[in-house]
Amino acid sequence: MSQHERLQFPYMFWAHTESWKSPYCLSQSGMPAPDTEVFDGLGVDLSHPAAEALPELTARLGELLAVDPERVLVTPGASAAMHLCALRYFRPGARVVVDVPSYEPFRALPTLVGAETALVRRRAAEGWTVDPSQVRARLSDAAGRGHAFLTNPNNPTGALMEPERARALAAEAARADGVLVSCEVYTEYLPPDTRSHAFALAPNAISIGSLTKAYGLGPLRIGWLVVGEGLVGEMRHLVDMAYLAYVDPPTVSLRAGARALAHLPELLQPLRRIERESRPLWERWLAETPGIEAVVPDHGIIAFPRVVGVEDTASLVRFLQDEWQVDVVPGEFFGLPGHLRVGCGVPTETLREGLRRLGEGIAAFRGGG
Repeated sequence: MSQHERLQFPYMFWAHTESWKSPYCLSQSGMPAPDTEVFDGLGVDLSHPAAEALPELTARLGELLAVDPERVLVTPGASAAMHLCALRYFRPGARVVVDVPSYEPFRALPTLVGAETALVRRRAAEGWTVDPSQVRARLSDAAGRGHAFLTNPNNPTGALMEPERARALAAEAARADGVLVSCEVYTEYLPPDTRSHAFALAPNAISIGSLTKAYGLGPLRIGWLVVGEGLVGEMRHLVDMAYLAYVDPPTVSLRAGARALAHLPELLQPLRRIERESRPLWERWLAETPGIEAVVPDHGIIAFPRVVGVEDTASLVRFLQDEWQVDVVPGEFFGLPGHLRVGCGVPTETLREGLRRLGEGIAAFRGGG
């Protein structure tokens, strides 16, 4: 059996399933949980996550995503799910296609764990889409396995990839004996009837999700990954990577996550208010502000406009913060200077004043401050 197929942390599988079978359990290296009075008022839950909380949340996610819970792995946020995929697949000798612009870890993680990163460029003139033929070209001469690693909808542009294109990308990865890892944390901004998940579109695809974005529950650190039907046999290895990385998510977060899944419509009400009241102001600003060129996504709260005539957007953002007290994200962090990520997920009056400051601050920067 190759190292790729061997479990790296078999002890933890045993510890979770066999270490406490007898009435005289002398296998434990840690003390039993202390008296919970110390934590009164903090909502701390010291029960073992695998006893109840983890299976419950896994089952609820299976119901939400209409998939066998055996294909779901709950993680401490989407970032942990990304790391697990990187540890499992992005090994030395592999090539990983990543899109630009993109969230920084997509470009950093493959290199960090020893794979080769190959970039494909999204272009505003093409609606910020990914061309499957470019992915094929990047993977065609890969010495080892070839994978694709991206977000859908994309961060920072908000661009949504249609199911046919996602299938084509998965097919290009399959041609290179690899997987498509699709981080879908922005999917919850979409109406339910427009959502699609890579795991359901292709057998060699993995979808990553979380409660972070549309629900505002980032501090819970509840994320998950779901494997395509062709990767069911990989779940044991992905759990192995999880044991190596962090063992289990915290029980208190798992219970809070299960509660959240039971109240998703309520948790989406702040987003619905933003869509009604704030987003129209943002759309008009993006469409009508001189010197701003933007592709406005159909859904979500982020866009990635180009600031005409300004290439050093990192300096622009520092100027906007120091002189105009408004925050946006420079394109440099996404691999594409000359752009800004501008969001609208704030109350109407905050957004109106922020956009005013942003527009006037950009004009002042162009004029030399």
